[in-house]
Amino acid sequence: MASATRSRAERSTRRYLPLRWRLVLLVTLAIALLSVAAVLTSYLAVRSSLLNDLRGSLREDALRVAALYGSGEPGRANENLTGPTGGVTINLYDAAGNFLATSATRGPDYSGLIPAETVQAATAGLLDWQTQSEGRQLLVALAPFGVGVAAVISETGFISSTLSQIAQVLTLLGVALVLIGAVVAWFIADRVMQPLRWLARRASALGPDNLQEIEHNFSRDELGLLSATLNRLIGRLRSALDGQRQFLLETSHELRTPLTSLQGFLDRALRRGGAEVQPELQNARRIASNMTRLVEDLLQLTRGESVVELEPHLVDPYLDVLSQVAEEFPGVNVRGEAGALLIGDPGRLRQLVRNLTANAVRAAGAEAVQLELELKYDCARITVRDHGPGIAPEEQQHIFDKFWRGTGGGAGLGLAIARQIAVQHGGTIELRSEPGLTEFTVSLPLPVTDEASAAD
Repeated sequence: MASATRSRAERSTRRYLPLRWRLVLLVTLAIALLSVAAVLTSYLAVRSSLLNDLRGSLREDALRVAALYGSGEPGRANENLTGPTGGVTINLYDAAGNFLATSATRGPDYSGLIPAETVQAATAGLLDWQTQSEGRQLLVALAPFGVGVAAVISETGFISSTLSQIAQVLTLLGVALVLIGAVVAWFIADRVMQPLRWLARRASALGPDNLQEIEHNFSRDELGLLSATLNRLIGRLRSALDGQRQFLLETSHELRTPLTSLQGFLDRALRRGGAEVQPELQNARRIASNMTRLVEDLLQLTRGESVVELEPHLVDPYLDVLSQVAEEFPGVNVRGEAGALLIGDPGRLRQLVRNLTANAVRAAGAEAVQLELELKYDCARITVRDHGPGIAPEEQQHIFDKFWRGTGGGAGLGLAIARQIAVQHGGTIELRSEPGLTEFTVSLPLPVTDEASAAD
């Protein structure tokens, strides 16, 4: 269940873009929408303005033509007209709507264009009319005069050409605005993200031994609220860890007295007991001694100290460490050979391997756990291997931290103590884990002999 939850969380994390890119995309999208709206609005406004100007010019021309024919004075109908680019055509109709004459000498024939009822309606006053002829959009202004109606006709094709050019210019301008907006949005998002990155760096530097509140100068905005919330969380974590350490400290103190008494009684029993009970009493004495050391380690860890009390001896890692730990966990397989010697504290080394083995047995069962000893030219490598579910990658970087508890549970002390013991012996401990295989490898230095020195 836990692994499935992590998988869903990982897929959800991969599915989304970083916050900076999301801000850039949102701002760019907003600018693009505004640009499209501005281009369309400008296009429609220019189109409406050109059509209104054309319609107004045609009205003025129709009134001038009607005035010329209504006055009965001589003159030319196409003089002093304000018609648009491309010129206009003048048609004359009688009051009944019958066509009388046209100014067109060539080009489209508009003689039968205007219906009689439209001409008759224009006898009452100035009238606008529009139609389409042979794929051409036409605007017409009709004005009455004494015996009929004068119609001034103009094509709107030049308006479409002008609007096409304007649309191209507006489109290029809109694209340029979107590109500039994306660049500006990137810099704005970067500036907005700076305090968040700063806060993330400060938060990532925190740990169980460093839970200080983050000092900031953010105002009472969202960043200030986030920082205040984070500081309150840090305070609660610090209080919880302090309470945990205090509980462990008091518990350890309480355990020291009965364990000391238990060791005393076992020592007395060893002196008085017969030969048939000596092995059992020695095992009990050894276990009690290990428990006492564990309690002492717990006291030192809760005080923030390291495990430094070592009793060095010549130790055979196979006989004195691996074999004895394997006896405590029936079913665990041991590989290696006896005969190698290193300098160390046998009790501490057994504690190290025991902690690793206990975790492996808890994760995979004793039959799936192997203890292996491998001798190199300068070190002894002890590997505790299990074939359990593995340790999640996000847990591996914290696995040796004090009081850190992963999905396997525990108090968060066993691996921290194991690492400290390895370090105090001049060695290292490494972890390699994947589904189906987990290996803890402890490398401990072998003493330099005269033969090895001569070979060097």
